[in-house]
Amino acid sequence: MNEANASACAAAEARRAALIGTGGYLVASLLWGLNLPLSAALLKHFDPFWVSPLRYVVATGLLGAMLALTLGLRQLRSPIPLWRVAVLSLCVAGFLVLYNLGLFRTHPMTVAAISAGSPVYVAVVSRLLTGARLERGFWGATALTLTGAGIAILGRSRAGIPGGGAGASFSLQGGELLIVLAICSWTAYSILAQRWFTPEVPQLRRTYLTTIGALPWLLLFWAIARLSGGVGPPNLNPAPLPLLQLLVAAVFCTALATVAWNTGVNRLGIQTGGLWQNMVPVFAVLISMLFFGVQPLAEQLIGGAVVLAGVGYMQWQRKRLVRAAPPP
Repeated sequence: MNEANASACAAAEARRAALIGTGGYLVASLLWGLNLPLSAALLKHFDPFWVSPLRYVVATGLLGAMLALTLGLRQLRSPIPLWRVAVLSLCVAGFLVLYNLGLFRTHPMTVAAISAGSPVYVAVVSRLLTGARLERGFWGATALTLTGAGIAILGRSRAGIPGGGAGASFSLQGGELLIVLAICSWTAYSILAQRWFTPEVPQLRRTYLTTIGALPWLLLFWAIARLSGGVGPPNLNPAPLPLLQLLVAAVFCTALATVAWNTGVNRLGIQTGGLWQNMVPVFAVLISMLFFGVQPLAEQLIGGAVVLAGVGYMQWQRKRLVRAAPPP
């Protein structure tokens, strides 16, 4: 009887973890989908190096206030050595800088194609950092997500919409490696943020510490770009609309999305997260259609459905393993 109860409790806990983790990844993907059109708008008013520190100042204030009000002021202090916080924060800042530089030096269509390989990059980094084996069904799910992303990208290329004219090129232009390194940097952060903190440390606290820790790095990278002549003077007096867009991006797409992402990694693992990353451009298309007047293509909708099928396949395989597992 005790074994049956223990098995039932373990199954219930696994279902709860799957539900919470899926919710975290869903929220993160939705908010990062919103981030794409918002970032395109913001980059018309702020240079890529300056907009990131601004967003992280706002995100740090919000996360710090949430943490202090819900868990107390003591939670603002780091429970792990500061050098580890610095490494985690460098991974976050490195992702932002590498991705922006890669996007600047590479055709957007090429960036989209390279980013579609996120599940593979995630698997490699996970293997190097943890030695973890790939989950059952990973390659099948990866094949589906890559196929779906490819359908969406090719449809955009043929339609001649921004980032993919009829003659859109996938030729190498020098920034492709930076995009791959950016994704690897974010993956390393995602893994280490779960390994270096003890299990009882809330995801909100982990996110706050690495967000505030990223600020010095981002300001340093901006100062280097400014002194080297890579960017001009910072925009210190934005118009009301860009300021509102900046606040929305910082609160939802930076602060809350990262908490949701870390929750997903904690409950479902980083390999599932790599698959969910391919949902970001799908949600970006839907959000652009609903709020920015952009009409999606049939290929984008079909590709999004295939990507979602890949994510669902991975979840289904995990449930099969839970049901087949012997009682503890």
